[in-house]
Amino acid sequence: MDAVSFIITVFNKSPFLPGVVAALARQTGSFAREFIFIDDGSSDGSGELVAQLTASWSEKVEVLRQKNRGASAATNLGARRASGFWLKLVDGDDLLLPRATESLLEAAKSEGEGFAYGTLGTYDPLDPDPLRSARAPLQRAKEKDGLKRFIRNCAANSSAILVSKERFFAAGGCDERLVCPDPALFLRLFAKGGGARFEDAVALVPDKAPGRLSELQHLNQYELVLALYYLVAETPGLEARYARLASRRALSRARRFERRERGTFFLNRHLLVLAASRLGLPIDPLRAIEKALSAFTPDGRSKRPVEWLPGALREESGGHGTSR
Repeated sequence: MDAVSFIITVFNKSPFLPGVVAALARQTGSFAREFIFIDDGSSDGSGELVAQLTASWSEKVEVLRQKNRGASAATNLGARRASGFWLKLVDGDDLLLPRATESLLEAAKSEGEGFAYGTLGTYDPLDPDPLRSARAPLQRAKEKDGLKRFIRNCAANSSAILVSKERFFAAGGCDERLVCPDPALFLRLFAKGGGARFEDAVALVPDKAPGRLSELQHLNQYELVLALYYLVAETPGLEARYARLASRRALSRARRFERRERGTFFLNRHLLVLAASRLGLPIDPLRAIEKALSAFTPDGRSKRPVEWLPGALREESGGHGTSR
């Protein structure tokens, strides 16, 4: 029951892979483990490099390959292939702290939950040993209202997650309509139940990594709000307070983004709706979130531009814009 399948998604990450693989090798704990790398259509030899770096490992290692469909699809592919009771998700340029998996496993079992997560730190990719001063995660707690927390802000990524395979698929896995798995996955997992969390870092993300989704602000913000749209539109029995909170969060993101990008304030089209929501006036949360999406697209429409899709999905769309 303690067996852990590490699911590592990789897309053109060759400069980071030696450090990522070394961090995986340093994971402490007596649990059984397997490592499943998913090469999401890399063009820099990432898949081949993974095979070389892990050639001497005694544990089971698989390198799966797919056309570039995004990290969400890659994570789901790895999860379907996994044989472990637990899934430890890892992004292809993030470093797990040595006791990360062991600590998350202990927390999930202690709290009787199928899901545990921690926070994130940063590292300098030029540092030859960024984990030398890493400490074990310490402050553990039961998550009281994870859905509320992650509606307000997606404060971690998938590298912070340990989840049972059963809970992962009960929640629907990663939403493959989204390039980035993180916002929707946290929302889906907490819509299905509670979890355990650490206030301390369990993984480090590079402080400089060109091409990370977090650096593509229009797309990043769009997907954060789109995850809220799907939560409200598709979660049976979602409490009205969560729908209202999601709409206010979406409108607030849209207002701040437009003010920063376009210099609008008093003429900001999302300000009045946000004010009405905060005053308790009746608004349609789903329609409000849909309108908020338009703040982040180049053409001011709610539909996602086709150029934001991964390569394989762009091809399948035939070059036409895609709806939500």
